[in-house]
Amino acid sequence: MFGTGHGHTSLNKVEETTLFNIRKVLNDPKKLSKAVPPLPAILIELLDTLKDPNTEFMQYVTIIKQDPGLASSVLKVANSAKYARSDQEVISVHKAVNLLGTAGITKIALTVMMEALISVSPKHHKKFGSQIWKHSQQCAAMCELLAKHDGQSGVDAHFLGLIHDIGKVVIYNCLCDALKVVSSGQLPGSQLFKELMTEMSLDLSCHIAREWGLPEIYCEALLQQRFYLASPLAKTLYKANALSEAYLLLNAGLLDEKACSGLLNKEEVDISIWQEFLDMASEQAHA
Repeated sequence: MFGTGHGHTSLNKVEETTLFNIRKVLNDPKKLSKAVPPLPAILIELLDTLKDPNTEFMQYVTIIKQDPGLASSVLKVANSAKYARSDQEVISVHKAVNLLGTAGITKIALTVMMEALISVSPKHHKKFGSQIWKHSQQCAAMCELLAKHDGQSGVDAHFLGLIHDIGKVVIYNCLCDALKVVSSGQLPGSQLFKELMTEMSLDLSCHIAREWGLPEIYCEALLQQRFYLASPLAKTLYKANALSEAYLLLNAGLLDEKACSGLLNKEEVDISIWQEFLDMASEQAHA
């Protein structure tokens, strides 16, 4: 996501300024709050509702209908080729929940809300936001497939895949700010800068998750990407991220089929899961 790197062992002026900007955000809760959009309260409410075994069907309908914009978006997705179950148009949230189930409708709602957050966050370059979102969707799809195969919550894994790269959005904004004030004509590209940004994006994603007040299960899984992978959810995210990044490299011609097969063997991923992921990624690309 930050380029291939040029092997430099020192940072140029743009890279130094970007690093300084990121550290200011990490060390100042107020700056972090300003750097990321607020998380809709309805998102947390949906996650909590899904985890409560005593939740009644109509509670999901009531929650989604609180936000007319969200309800409209959910209906639009429910009527798309990917989710439509018949030729009859879904015209009510009640029917959408009835057709797709509580987990299915929650996943759609979470995706709609996170796309809005990630797509609008980059202040200077919407293309970067769309690239981050594309990878996040693919990672979320792989997370869900792996989680279900291992008997974990598919919704938890899917949501974690959607949010895991939110730190890169903040980093990109810091880079854009640096480019505005540094007139040296230099661009970021050193290997050292790439490594620092990758590490710091993981820290930022965890900080943002806590700033949003997300349940600890998500925050811990993000934090463990930098350290020891202890929780099943953390292991699922790590594996899914590696595989979805391999998919991007494969499509770009930077990774061959043999290397990809080697990664699948290393991560002990069944070929049927990989094929299902390829089918889902193809559907997303043509959606």
